[in-house]
Amino acid sequence: MPEPRRRRAATEEKVTRVLNAAEEIMLLEGYAAVTSRNVAERIGLTSPLLHYYFPTIDDLFVALLRRRSERNVEWMAAALASPRPLQAWWDLASDPRGTALFIEFLAAANHRPTLKAQMGEVAREVRRMQMEVLDKILPEYDLDPHEFPPALLAATMQGLALGLVADETAGYETAHKQARAAMSRLVERLEQQRTRRL
Repeated sequence: MPEPRRRRAATEEKVTRVLNAAEEIMLLEGYAAVTSRNVAERIGLTSPLLHYYFPTIDDLFVALLRRRSERNVEWMAAALASPRPLQAWWDLASDPRGTALFIEFLAAANHRPTLKAQMGEVAREVRRMQMEVLDKILPEYDLDPHEFPPALLAATMQGLALGLVADETAGYETAHKQARAAMSRLVERLEQQRTRRL
């Protein structure tokens, strides 16, 4: 079976520029502002040339999600393998830029079935990874997996981070600073507890 053709360096550079521009537009103006015209104008391409690389906007969103999710899976694996896994996970999950982009992907996925399906695959892969690691390390934190199952802890960590960043980004005053500080204290306490046990 023949190998798929590799893109030339100039093509790769243009694709990277398109994806970078689309990501910036999503963060600054929201997913609805990601149009072929808007992205092309931002980087000095014509719309037909952009459509050569990404025939539809769905193709562009899926490529952007894949690029971001590949990085996120790598970062999550590194966080969970670090000496302070809960702390590294919390830092990653509560990163404002990454979470704000994820919120835009969620909003776009509500209107784009192809993107929604791709996001589901990524979510399942990341959650499986999180739960496998939690299953192994919960005893190190002196947490009973029956009382605090990995599914609960994974959903709590990700959900709280998502909610806090969403409120911060939107400028809502929902005591998110107090919640972030309290979660940071809890994670630090759990990490200290784990260090003493190891």
